[in-house]
Amino acid sequence: MKLKTFIERMSAYDLQRDKPEIISDLRRLATNRTLLSEHLYTTIQRDGFSTRNSLYSAYAFVLHYNELFTVRLGFWSPVTSQDENETFIYNLNHTHDFELYAVGYSGDGYTTVTRRILDDAPLRVGTRPALGEKRLLKLSPGEVLHMLPLQEIHKQLPPQTMSASLSLLIHPQRSVKNQEAWCFDENHVPTYPGIATQETALFENALSLLNDG
Repeated sequence: MKLKTFIERMSAYDLQRDKPEIISDLRRLATNRTLLSEHLYTTIQRDGFSTRNSLYSAYAFVLHYNELFTVRLGFWSPVTSQDENETFIYNLNHTHDFELYAVGYSGDGYTTVTRRILDDAPLRVGTRPALGEKRLLKLSPGEVLHMLPLQEIHKQLPPQTMSASLSLLIHPQRSVKNQEAWCFDENHVPTYPGIATQETALFENALSLLNDG
């Protein structure tokens, strides 16, 4: 499936209800092996070699963005040091404030460890919520991960080989925007809100290194 076709189909769906159709189309999009080359060609033609409009982070490309959703191609590397582990934010328990679909695109894929939050009460620093059973999913090619906003504590474990995943991020509804994503310690105790702050800091640092070079 072409990216243009995928975007058109997503725009026609009810993003809250048409979940089976979304998963099916994301799998079909992941069979397109020229997504990155086509994206880079289009971006260079439009923006030259500026990275500001095409990168989400130092390791992910934004293939499409609109007010409803984002399509992202992310790369996941094996790690041999703590610095590399932190660059890819592995082993960090966290939630997201957006709905996420991800499909394995290449490589053996990272592993996601997930536990569902069973409490409806607001999270507080130092107070562990009630949690469901631990679930593991290895995002190998064709495997799909689906997580609802603010309900799933999860962490990524590094793959054995260089891997990529294709993600669809459904932007938060107004009722969700007032709630924050959280980070948790190894025992799933809330430590601070906002993983995006850490991701942004890492991205800005990586861009500064590229610009200095």
